[in-house]
Amino acid sequence: MNFVRIQRGIRRRLAHSIAPKAAASPSLEAAFYPQQPTCQIPNLYYLLSKFLGNRKEGHYVEVGAYDGLLVSNTWGLAARGWHGLLIEPVPHLADRCRRNYAHLENIKVLSVAIGREEQEVVLHFAGPLTTTNTSVYNEYFDLEWAKGALTDKSLSVECRPLDIVLTEQQIPLGFDLLVVDVEGFETEVFAGFDISRWEPKMVIIELADTHPDLTATEDADAQLGRTLCQAGYIVCFKDSINTVLVREDVWENSFNLA
Repeated sequence: MNFVRIQRGIRRRLAHSIAPKAAASPSLEAAFYPQQPTCQIPNLYYLLSKFLGNRKEGHYVEVGAYDGLLVSNTWGLAARGWHGLLIEPVPHLADRCRRNYAHLENIKVLSVAIGREEQEVVLHFAGPLTTTNTSVYNEYFDLEWAKGALTDKSLSVECRPLDIVLTEQQIPLGFDLLVVDVEGFETEVFAGFDISRWEPKMVIIELADTHPDLTATEDADAQLGRTLCQAGYIVCFKDSINTVLVREDVWENSFNLA
């Protein structure tokens, strides 16, 4: 696997941003939340501070954590002492994630896939593009920036609904942040998650509805984005692959609109 090529592919996915950058944001070096250089959302540190506050405690859940570092949206929260549940279905990546966070007692790693029901699903290995969505996997064969990551390896893994996992892990209702990055399986994740019950303050999700190269899930992603807005969330950032939404009351309080 050509890692440099994959990194370029990740950047290629973000090349068609439709959201302006925050002009008045503080520099990353001065930010309260540190940020991995590979983070796909360039001003995420600002959004975290704006809508979740500069805090040294909180709770987040990341579905599709990879190794916990590459393109991580939550590393800065862990560095600040937050409680984190990292969920990664690829066993060796979950092990790597545990090693990367072994020094932080508030971080827990689970190796399981997340979907609409308890079942077995097949992972198609493609490095950071590993997916359980066969249509997405097949689409990668036609994309120059993606096909270098493809392999002929697959693995059947356990899949469980997010509602059940969060209940078992005693995640508090109204927890701060939910991140879902599962390469085209996002709709399945939310099919097993009652957002009206859990009401996370912020949601970061990969939606490919406006990506020029990815079409396999565009209709489903567009519908999921609309469903989240109808559930009481407001989009505060969107580009061709990442969407950040904030619960309406959190949005209003951040702008003194309540």
